[in-house]
Amino acid sequence: MAAGTWAQEQKDSTRLIDKVKQKKATQRLMGAMRRTPPPDDPVETKSEDPFLPYQGKIIRKISVNRIGFERSVIDTAKRLRTFVTKAANRLHNDTKEWVVRNNLFVKEGKPLNAYRVADNERYLRDLNFILDSRIYVRPVPGSPDSVDLEVVTRDVFSLGASVTPRGPTEYRFRIQEANVAGMGQQLRYAGVIDSERAPNVGHEVLYRKINLFGSFVDATLGYTQVDNGFSAGNENEYARFIRLSRPLFHPFTRWAAGVEISENHSVNVFSKPDSAFARYAYTIHDYWAGYSFGFRTLPTDLKENRNRKFIAFRFFEEAFSAQPAPELLNRDRLLYAGRVTALGQLTFFKQDFFRTRYVLGFGRTEDLPYGYRASFTAGWEEELGRRRPYAGTDVAYSFINAKGHYLTVGASYATYAGEQTNEDGLLSLTASRLSRLWERGRYKFRHQGNIGFTRQINQRVKRPLDVREENGLIGFRPDSLVGNKRFFWRNELVVYTPWRVLGFHLAPVARVDVALLGKPSTPLLLREHFFPGFSVALRARNENLIFETVELRVYHFPKTVPGVNPVRIEVRSNIRIKFPTSLVSAPATAYDP
Repeated sequence: MAAGTWAQEQKDSTRLIDKVKQKKATQRLMGAMRRTPPPDDPVETKSEDPFLPYQGKIIRKISVNRIGFERSVIDTAKRLRTFVTKAANRLHNDTKEWVVRNNLFVKEGKPLNAYRVADNERYLRDLNFILDSRIYVRPVPGSPDSVDLEVVTRDVFSLGASVTPRGPTEYRFRIQEANVAGMGQQLRYAGVIDSERAPNVGHEVLYRKINLFGSFVDATLGYTQVDNGFSAGNENEYARFIRLSRPLFHPFTRWAAGVEISENHSVNVFSKPDSAFARYAYTIHDYWAGYSFGFRTLPTDLKENRNRKFIAFRFFEEAFSAQPAPELLNRDRLLYAGRVTALGQLTFFKQDFFRTRYVLGFGRTEDLPYGYRASFTAGWEEELGRRRPYAGTDVAYSFINAKGHYLTVGASYATYAGEQTNEDGLLSLTASRLSRLWERGRYKFRHQGNIGFTRQINQRVKRPLDVREENGLIGFRPDSLVGNKRFFWRNELVVYTPWRVLGFHLAPVARVDVALLGKPSTPLLLREHFFPGFSVALRARNENLIFETVELRVYHFPKTVPGVNPVRIEVRSNIRIKFPTSLVSAPATAYDP
C-alpha cells in the first residue's frame, strides 16, 4: 500500500471517528434535554429500607460529595451540561464540606443504625439551602463488618429575587442569599412598595444561621416594617425580634427548645384618622424546652423501638405597654388585652417516614411522616384579668393504606375551667387523604381531600369560630362572619405537567371548598349557614432556585357577605413547598395559631 494512500485512509478514519464522537456527544446532550425525570420512588418505600441490610456494621469512613447543578443525587453519573448549569455553577457558592459534616449525627467508628442514617438523610433535605440529599452505603472490600458512607448533597441556587403583586397599588419584593459564602447563613432584604402607604416603601431585613456552632440551634435576627413578624393587632406593625430554635431533629434527640423575644408597635402608614387608628405597643417573650425519652433497643435488634415520650414546658407572655384609645379598645378588647400562658405537656409518639415525590414539591425528594401522636396538656392562662386553668388533649394517626393513599385522622378537645363551669371548650375532628401519584403519559396527578368539624362549647372569652382561609374557604376573608359550630370539606386536584417556562415547572390546580358555620341554638345544616367556594390556579416553581412557589388563583364565591367580592384574582407567593416533618412542637392551647 502506498504511503500516501495509507495516510489518506488514516485521515479519513480519524474524521469518521471524530464525527461519531460528536454525534454521540450530541445524542447524549439531546437525550439529557429530553430525558424524562428519574422514576418516582414508590410511596411504599420506607426511608430506612435501603440501609437495613447494613444494620450494625461499623462505619469506617464518611465522605461528602457536593454535586453541581448538572447532576442529580438519584443518579450522579448523569450529567446535563448547558449554559444555564455552567453559569449557575460559576455564580453559586457550594455549601462548605464542614457545614454538611456539622449537620451529620451519624459518626465514624460507630455501628450503622439504619433509622438514624435515614433520619440524617431527611434532615439534610429539610435544610432550606439543600435541594436533595442521599446517603449511600459502600461495602469495604475485605472487611465484611465495615462500610463506608457517601453523603451526596445538591444545593439550590441560593441567590434569588422576586416581585409579587398583592393588589392594584401594592407589590411585595424580596432579595435573598440563602447560603451566604456556603456557610449555612441566610441574609434577606424584603419589603413592600405601595402608593397608598406613607412612606411608600416598607423594609424588612433578616439574618439566619443554621446549626449555630454545630449545636443544631438555628438563630434568627430580624427587623420588619411590613407586618411580617409576630402580629397581635389589626394595624401594620414594625417589629424587631430574635429567635433561637433547636428542633427534635430525630426521635432519639434528647433536647428540643425555643426562644423568641420581640418588640412590636403599630405605625399609621395608611394615614388613618386618629379616631380609626389603633395605636399600641407590646412585647413578646416566649420560652419552651422539652426532653425526649423512651425505651432502649437491644444491640441485637434490627428494628429499633421508635415509640418515644416527650415532656415539655412553655412560658408565653404578650404584654402591652400601650393600648388603643378606649373606643377602639372596647370594640376588640381581647385582641389588645395581653396574655400570659404557662403550660406543661406530655406526648407519646412514634414517627417514621416514606420517601416519595410530587406532594408539595415539583419533583424533589419528599418525606411523608407516618405514625401516631397523643398529647396531654395542662396549665393556666391569664387573659382579660382572669386566670383560668387549662387542659387539653389531642391525638393523630397517619398511615399509608393498601392502595398507597396517605391518610391522617385526628381529634382534639380542650377546655378552660371557669368559676362555676368549664368554658371556651373546643372539640375538633379532622381527616385528610392524599392520593397516591398516578400518571397519564407525561402528566402526573395528585388529589387531596380534607374534612373537619369544630364545636365551640360555652364560649366566654375566646373569639368565636370563623371560616377564613384554611379555617374554611381559602381566599375567603370576612371579618364579621363568626359562629360556634363549623364544618368544612375541601378537595384539590394538582396536575404536574411537562410544561416549563424559563425552567419553571407549571402545575394547574382545581379546588372546591365548602363550609358551614352556625350558632349553638340553630341546626348547622341550614341553607343560610352554607358557604361554597371554587377556584382554579396555576402554580410555578423552579426546584433548582431559592424562589418560592408562586400561584395565580381565580376565586368564585357564589355566596358572600358585605365587603367580600364574589370573584377575585390573586397572586400568592410563599406557598409551602415542604411537607411538615417536625416530630413535636412547643406546647400550645387549642386556640393558638
